[in-house]
Amino acid sequence: MPARKNQHYVPQHYLRAWATNEQLEVFHLDSEGIFSEGTSAVCSRDYFYGNPPIVETELAGLEGYQARPINRIREGDNLTDLTGQTLKLLYSFVTTQRSRTKATKETIRSGDPFLREAVKADLDSNQYNDSIEWTSDLTEEEKEDTLVDASLLGTHQYIISLGVFGYISISDLKPVMLYNVTDQDFIISDAPTVHDIPQYKHNHEITVAGLSNRGLQIFCPIDKYRTLLLYDPAVYRFDTNSKKQILIKSPSVVDQLNLLQFHNAEDIIMFDSSDESYIRSLYERSDEVRQREERTISLETESGIAKELPITPAYQIPSLSPNLPNCTTMTHLPYTKRRPASQSQKEKNLVNKMFNEAGAPDLGLIYAIRTFESFLDLE
Repeated sequence: MPARKNQHYVPQHYLRAWATNEQLEVFHLDSEGIFSEGTSAVCSRDYFYGNPPIVETELAGLEGYQARPINRIREGDNLTDLTGQTLKLLYSFVTTQRSRTKATKETIRSGDPFLREAVKADLDSNQYNDSIEWTSDLTEEEKEDTLVDASLLGTHQYIISLGVFGYISISDLKPVMLYNVTDQDFIISDAPTVHDIPQYKHNHEITVAGLSNRGLQIFCPIDKYRTLLLYDPAVYRFDTNSKKQILIKSPSVVDQLNLLQFHNAEDIIMFDSSDESYIRSLYERSDEVRQREERTISLETESGIAKELPITPAYQIPSLSPNLPNCTTMTHLPYTKRRPASQSQKEKNLVNKMFNEAGAPDLGLIYAIRTFESFLDLE
């Protein structure tokens, strides 16, 4: 196999916490089958980030840095042991992981019909004659496919760059570790980072939560015993121990946290020692939490033609929220779409500047990764 052809959208270093001898038990949502599969084979696609694999090479270096806080926690460090640079790496891992998945890419691809119509109009008007030299005898449909795929890939590369710098948007969120002391393990999916807004989602009919929303909670499994929770401290208070832990002693709460993975999953659930009957029992309950509402967004072409585009975003807020212990909610605080302390605009301005300077999406993502490494003075 050519070097870096097989490109992961969930890193192997992350998946290994649920593996034994590099093997995972994998539940497939479509077939309901359970199979043993290697960490090298799951959550990956050929040339997922493009070919040649220059972006994949940069992402591999980024993964090495972002693995540092994950590995430290798995080796016994607590959140109280992580400061400064290491916490930023942890937050960046959480936001990057959400942005790079197949689920994100498929949501982008839902705009394919609209984009294809615009590309066809541009080709018909010979707009690309001076900027593209076609190197082979492609049909008009093949030219459309090439341009659409390039545009969709470029959009994904931009979103991944926002994920890399997502720690800026969520730097005001507080961390707590949900520590599982029951006999039932935490599980993981191919879209492991879950956003929720339990305080406001029902009254305000919120289906999708961004990094800057008030009342945000972000769940990210770390291993079979730990799930990281980042939360809006203006809305929630958690009574933790001295290690910033909340001990999860109730099997029902473990079930609720595991159901979040069924809610978010695109294709598969992965686990180690959980028995098959437990996984299937959660699958039977997944309708309790899994939400996939269709939304309509308005898009406008450069020529001013407006289109209404129906999409079903992969990343939606779960229907039900875990009943977490030691949590107090500030019910008096009114809802506003954005947290005043979030610096999401600073993040977007920074990434936009880098992409404008780079001139191409793949170069923009590479520039973003290298700038991130420079900002954090990583070695």
